Amino acid sequence: MGKAMAMRISDPVVMYRSERYFSAFPALAALPSGDILLAFRRAPDHRWLLKGTADADFNSVDHVHPKSHIALRRFGPDLQPLGDAVTMPMHPEAADQDGNLFVTRSGRLIQYSFLWYPVTGAVAGKVTDRPAFVSRWDGGEARYVYWGSYVRLSDDEGKTWSDYRRLPVDPDHGPSKWPAEHLAGPVRGRMVELDDGTLLLSRYMGGIEGHENQVTRLVKSLDGGESWQPAGPIVAMPGVDLQEPALARWPEGGMTVFHRTHGHDDRLVIATSYDAGACFDPPVTVPIKGHPYDPLVLPDGRLLLVYGYRHAPMGVRARLVEPGQAIENAEEIVIRSDSPSRDTGYPSAVQLEDGRILIATYIADKRGIRGIEGSLLELE
Repeated sequence: MGKAMAMRISDPVVMYRSERYFSAFPALAALPSGDILLAFRRAPDHRWLLKGTADADFNSVDHVHPKSHIALRRFGPDLQPLGDAVTMPMHPEAADQDGNLFVTRSGRLIQYSFLWYPVTGAVAGKVTDRPAFVSRWDGGEARYVYWGSYVRLSDDEGKTWSDYRRLPVDPDHGPSKWPAEHLAGPVRGRMVELDDGTLLLSRYMGGIEGHENQVTRLVKSLDGGESWQPAGPIVAMPGVDLQEPALARWPEGGMTVFHRTHGHDDRLVIATSYDAGACFDPPVTVPIKGHPYDPLVLPDGRLLLVYGYRHAPMGVRARLVEPGQAIENAEEIVIRSDSPSRDTGYPSAVQLEDGRILIATYIADKRGIRGIEGSLLELE
């Protein structure tokens, strides 16, 4: 095992990889039973039809696909697989995007994500008032429309799940132009649970009246995820798109939202609330770069901030931040620097019962096949 700063880092372990699938965007949950659940976005990878990945296809990515779905794989405490990956029930109309898992104090497991609605090119060309998103990864032949965000609930550690439960439309969003469109804002990143059981989840969206760039807004649940309602103010930074927000709750009661950004030199933007999200201080830029960020608050109050790194050498990095320490002053730790492709990152971290920390990320192998790999950290 190699040593980096105040932690020991294991060699990476393959948690899932198949040449038939493009696997990405992992999320981890430590279950009450002691097992570990991995969720990730999976979709067909058509390159296997080519009987070998050509150099020109090595960096081919497929982040939007009509058969994209959430897959689950369960592991024992020593990362031994407990069966193969299984597919969660798929939406009849749309495709899932991110895994995202959270375990409440009661043991309820929540999976949350957002949906893409596939549209044929012929239909998309006739809908002029709301152009569909064109996938730039497949030659522009496929088109998709954002189709709302959702949660699904499980009270048996992921063996069975509720139906999709849509998050509410944001009250400050402009009017919907399509009858079935559900403008709730995509979700990606860690949610938090307050002392009274309130769940808070951050979402990001454009089209908010009075804001030219993407902003962040919270939703909350008072009944364990059964229902949700808009909460808190709009978090915005003029000229910067705030994307893929993740929440961290501090032992003293404060809460910070960590944003990946667009149009801001790839830098982190954070905003902090001291009243459970009712108000946020103005967002500030932190001079570190990541794609995106997962903030794991440890029981002793330290923050392990992990993030994908898409600049040479590419991989995953982290910072172990002491209470009260500025994030940028914590030493940057290289978890991995061996990604052969820029299409990597989106790490998820979870602390296991024995204190070790598992970090999962998606990364290509030497053939360019994306899979999920995990590294174990031991804090010293």
